[in-house]
Amino acid sequence: MFRLNRVIVIIAFVLIAMGILPWAAVAASESQSSIEQTFQKAKKDYLEKNINSAAQQIQKGASYIKAEAAKASVQGKETLAASAQELEKLADDVKKGTVTSVKRIEDAFARAYLALAADSQIKSTESWAKKEAAKAGEALDSATKNLEKSFAWAGQKVEKNTKEVMEKSEELSLKLKKKGSLIAEEVGKGLKDAGNEIEKFGKRISPK
Repeated sequence: MFRLNRVIVIIAFVLIAMGILPWAAVAASESQSSIEQTFQKAKKDYLEKNINSAAQQIQKGASYIKAEAAKASVQGKETLAASAQELEKLADDVKKGTVTSVKRIEDAFARAYLALAADSQIKSTESWAKKEAAKAGEALDSATKNLEKSFAWAGQKVEKNTKEVMEKSEELSLKLKKKGSLIAEEVGKGLKDAGNEIEKFGKRISPK
């Protein structure tokens, strides 16, 4: 029995390495920092024409986004699910050799980060409404960082007004996490402004 179990484990790892077994089983172990590493490796592998490896990394990213969708806010689920679906198709197309430009990969990753940013912003607003200031601060910080990543992958410059909103969001998130003295109107405006910037950028990088 022990030998049989060991064989099953070995086969599972082989199937994952070959891209046959879905990465959903390991998605839960992904972190916000490691998903960036996954995306970077996917791009590097694609440029170096390691097509199967690039497809595997993209599928791994899709599984992470899908896992995030499962625990997302009601409003955030749809955007995250759409991003996961886009990444799954991208992985399949990369494997088929029909992706002819790295720009398609970069844009898909930008939209994935934007979906994460949108969900985090919603969670921040919901936490603030429940008077959970620290949670609201953590979620707002995540939203800002994900929006920054989205701009970076899209290769687009952060405009002055957007940069100001992002800086104010960082300041607000720190105040929320420290549970200091806060004015409700100030928090409400900050959260709304962050949401507006995420929505505005989403329209800019929406797939044609």
